[in-house]
Amino acid sequence: MLAKLSAAQAMRREAVVKNETRRCPRCNYENLPQAVYCFRCNRRLDDLPVVDGLDGTGSLIEGALRFIRQRNHSLFEPGRIERLRKARSKVLPENLNGEPLTCLNCGTYNLPDATHCVHCNAPLLIPDEDFGIQLRLSGRTSVGKVRANNEDSLGLWAIDGLALALVADGMGGAAAGEEASRLVVEAVQANFTSAERGSDQLATLSEELLLKRLHDAIDQANRTVVERARRDASRRGMGTTATLALVRNNRVFVAHVGDSRLYLVDAHDRTISQITSDHSFVQALVASGHLTAEQARYHPMGHVLYRALGQSADLEIDLFRHTLREGDRIVVCSDGLTRHLEDKDIAEIVLRTDNPTEATLDLIELTNERGGEDNVSVIVLYLERVGQA
Repeated sequence: MLAKLSAAQAMRREAVVKNETRRCPRCNYENLPQAVYCFRCNRRLDDLPVVDGLDGTGSLIEGALRFIRQRNHSLFEPGRIERLRKARSKVLPENLNGEPLTCLNCGTYNLPDATHCVHCNAPLLIPDEDFGIQLRLSGRTSVGKVRANNEDSLGLWAIDGLALALVADGMGGAAAGEEASRLVVEAVQANFTSAERGSDQLATLSEELLLKRLHDAIDQANRTVVERARRDASRRGMGTTATLALVRNNRVFVAHVGDSRLYLVDAHDRTISQITSDHSFVQALVASGHLTAEQARYHPMGHVLYRALGQSADLEIDLFRHTLREGDRIVVCSDGLTRHLEDKDIAEIVLRTDNPTEATLDLIELTNERGGEDNVSVIVLYLERVGQA
């Protein structure tokens, strides 16, 4: 006779068979099927279920003890819970400190400059002694001055000195746009967070495999958006851009769809280069010589995309890789920023300060001063000499 499945096992089996979401037993949030940790409350989805009553208590306790012994850190480390509570209190309310830095080992929110995770003590933004550089970063989003809802979503993750940065700009109406961009963040987190998803291998994977990991994460996000729209008529037409960057050592790897952008600002010759290409009809006209860049900037169809997540299950994803130098700045942003700021404005702001938090604040403030017609989101990453910060 087959042993009775636990609630968690049954949940996993159902998710695998039906390729549906995984409901968190703590908060009932519907996570993507490949998620290891709940996106909302950070509960590990494979944890033993919490049950009422006394039936089976002995086996549950034994199983819980086995789980505790298998953890690679102490659940009862003195002060750990208090440190986690303090960290969350600083980063969650109203995004006052910008986008939190999520640990790719356990999914916990940390302060943006954290060197080690407050929950599992995994190394996050540690110096890279081999290349003599260390990363500092900041991410921030604003609803702008015109829109009622923010359809942009950001993501910042780190492990072993490398960082993942994501900007997604949703479309299709307020609720649909918000959901589409959020699904991209969830997909990236579900595809990279925890050793089960290979977070402990990112530091040593070949460049080709790193690009494949980025491609697959965006591809999974696209299929999730397409499926959500198929199942819910109110979400038809939902879509989003996605610009995902992974910085490791002195290299940046990028997966990109849409008209959000990634810029490289060279601190040595003080130049700015757009690494990604806009997948908009107007940009296609510029590339073919039918419009100038200045004409495109004010064209009424400037933000109509010919490629975005949510259009179809088959999606072409641009992949880039680029060598970095100490002092370089990386800027990832939604088109709400570039609608009001020229490239030279962006370069000037990120080069005049050594503080990435100041840079994101200044970029968004200037954008809103110039009209703030759209949601605006920006992430900046600084590659600094070890010991400079």
